[in-house]
Amino acid sequence: MTLLFHRIQQLSRDLNKYLNESLEEEDIYMSHWAVLFQLESNDGCMTQAELKERLNIEAPPLSRVIQKLVKLGYIEKNKSKDQRTNDITITRKGEERYPFWRKAIGEAEERLLEKLGTTGEKALEEHVLSLSRMVSEERRGS
Repeated sequence: MTLLFHRIQQLSRDLNKYLNESLEEEDIYMSHWAVLFQLESNDGCMTQAELKERLNIEAPPLSRVIQKLVKLGYIEKNKSKDQRTNDITITRKGEERYPFWRKAIGEAEERLLEKLGTTGEKALEEHVLSLSRMVSEERRGS
């Protein structure tokens, strides 16, 4: 037993801490960034159910992140047209701050990726995507 997946889990935690440090001047964390990034990537609005699915996160922690972002004024939460879920929309304040968060995260990522080099970055991306597909297939029972 190599404990490779334990190491990957630890790496994920370390990366999360590292990226949180890049946001230490801000009032958000990586869990908030994930929601804001998804919203910004989807024309500023998604349903809470779509966010849950896209982020692969359980409802209670997602609700806490959304509550915090609403409190900070970065997003709005409204009942969707069919009333079964909520529409989550990035606010003007969130859109104004987004470039600063994106820059902080981007610079932190670049510092690490520079150390890998182009070949290492491409290989890492291929392995991550491949492993992600395999996990999805296993979970679906394929």
